[in-house]
Amino acid sequence: MKSKIYTITFFLLLLYSPIYSQKFLQKTRIQASLGGFVSSDSTTPFLLRSKQYGLVPFKSGIGYLNLNIHQEYDSLFTIEKRLKRFGYGYGLEMHTNLGKVNQFLLPIGYVKIRYGAFELYGGRRREIQGLVDTLGTMGSYIWSGNALPMPKIEIAIPNYTPIMKNGLIAIKGNFAHGWFGKGDAVQNVWLHQKSFYARIGKPAWKVQLQGGFNHQVQWGGYPTKPFYDELSKKTITRFSTDFSTFIKVATGVSLNNKGQGLNTNSPANDALNRAGNHLGSVDIGLDLKLTNNYNILVYRQSFYEDGSLFYLNNIADGLFGITLNNNLGKIKKIIFEYFNSKSQGGEVYENLPELRGMDNYFNNGTYLDSWTYKSSIIGTPLILTNSSNKNHQTNDINYVFNNRITALNIGIGYNILSFENFTQILKSKHFGNYSYPLKLSQTSISHTINKKVMSSIFNGKIALDLGEFWTKQIGIQLGLIIPIK
Repeated sequence: MKSKIYTITFFLLLLYSPIYSQKFLQKTRIQASLGGFVSSDSTTPFLLRSKQYGLVPFKSGIGYLNLNIHQEYDSLFTIEKRLKRFGYGYGLEMHTNLGKVNQFLLPIGYVKIRYGAFELYGGRRREIQGLVDTLGTMGSYIWSGNALPMPKIEIAIPNYTPIMKNGLIAIKGNFAHGWFGKGDAVQNVWLHQKSFYARIGKPAWKVQLQGGFNHQVQWGGYPTKPFYDELSKKTITRFSTDFSTFIKVATGVSLNNKGQGLNTNSPANDALNRAGNHLGSVDIGLDLKLTNNYNILVYRQSFYEDGSLFYLNNIADGLFGITLNNNLGKIKKIIFEYFNSKSQGGEVYENLPELRGMDNYFNNGTYLDSWTYKSSIIGTPLILTNSSNKNHQTNDINYVFNNRITALNIGIGYNILSFENFTQILKSKHFGNYSYPLKLSQTSISHTINKKVMSSIFNGKIALDLGEFWTKQIGIQLGLIIPIK
């Protein structure tokens, strides 16, 4: 295995040299980066590895080499150009880890075309779902950039687009089909994903309101080991993927209409609920433009899985954030976030509105690999599976043992001389879940510094884990980003 990794790395280095002088299309951008991670323990500190799209391994002692090639739309290449009706773009990223873990990864590989406001995209790319400050957040609840990007086909309106001539109302959203691929408990699972967000407020207004939702579903596939479902009296060898099931997946219609759910070919967990594992968030936000250079964004994400949010049983849970952005001065960003997933509708579940509790976020009785991709949590990195923490484990590798959490995140971005800095403090309390209770506190701290020298960027990050949940440790990342023209 190591020889394959070394061969691929050598190939990347060979590819790196000729690309430096090669004249690609004008809008193509090529970038190489290299660096490494070390820590005082065998694992990488939490704030060094979380929200890194699956590129930073759990084990420490890693060197990496990354090559990124991409082309944006004509309309995004330079702001002086008028928006063209048609555009296309593509991206390819190759990443090699060497050391305690040897990997060759393709986190990005996509093509996309745009016609007007609409985009058709296929492949995998970095993205976040949910209304949030993407640069300073502790992690968007449902889709945070914590796992390796998943391959998808998608049609979308990616940017807010006015639907009225005066620009008072603008919308954006997506509709996608994706592939989870191989898992431990279930194979060839599909993803259904859609979102819709609206903004109220003309572009020149000081105050704009935002709101919307995203809807994710794990569905289809087949169990690695067929099983006999005691309640439905059926041997389950695969999960339905016909068009009728897709409609139920997309609409979220219950299979248990008039108590007839067990007459379907679904396992009882689906038959008495819905086809697939449904989850997502409902978001609201306020964007306040104080001046041309200052703005405040306030947002709230509310979580849903099995109906608790509809009845407001888990309304105490959510991600709340407020961020100040400043284009002038030394202090560029201040962010404050509070995360709570402790309620989950309460510790009792019955099919009654007032007792719709025990949501057990990211776990599912049919899709036992949980809300993960390649064994990494897709959503907020605060929620953890057995495979992500050697100190606290239950029997199933991808079982989410820690989903009842409260956390406070404070971040500040500032410039000192020509150095860009960002300091983050994340204090959290971990309560496990209702079946596996914990009570542990944790503090994680990080400081990032970037320095531009000519066209290259030197970056460094130091992170500490202090407390009871993670092993106490300190880690460092050093890197260099080289743009290639």
